[in-house]
Amino acid sequence: MISVIKIGDNIYTNIEPYYIDKRGKKIWNIPTDPAALKNTLFETLGWVVSQRIVRAIGDANKKDTSTSKAVVLLAKLVDSLSPDASVLTETERSAYEKMLALAEAGYSDSALLDGAFDALAEHLAWYADRAAELEGLSAFEDLAAFAEAL
Repeated sequence: MISVIKIGDNIYTNIEPYYIDKRGKKIWNIPTDPAALKNTLFETLGWVVSQRIVRAIGDANKKDTSTSKAVVLLAKLVDSLSPDASVLTETERSAYEKMLALAEAGYSDSALLDGAFDALAEHLAWYADRAAELEGLSAFEDLAAFAEAL
């Protein structure tokens, strides 16, 4: 049983690699060409890791909050380098000062941001391990077994 596979734009869950039709003929639910199956599995890995990251980071509000906290953290770091703010437009300078005020208030000192980076690192490491494993496979049987173990 394959728990998840992305074939084209479709995501299939809990499917058998093949089934036997009424005439006793084996009908494949997955590509049978090893190169096509390998490509499908790489696409599946990408989809799976993106779903894991979304679940780990949370909804769009948490993602947007993490992003804004990261931007404020970068502004704080840039400010520590004493940049020449005279090159900024008035609007840019205003936004930069507001980011620095948020940093001073502790906005960038965030467990949410830290946790988001931990989740990204964990899931991307998982992806890299699986992708390296998949890269070394070429036989259809090995690729099908990889799909079933995913």
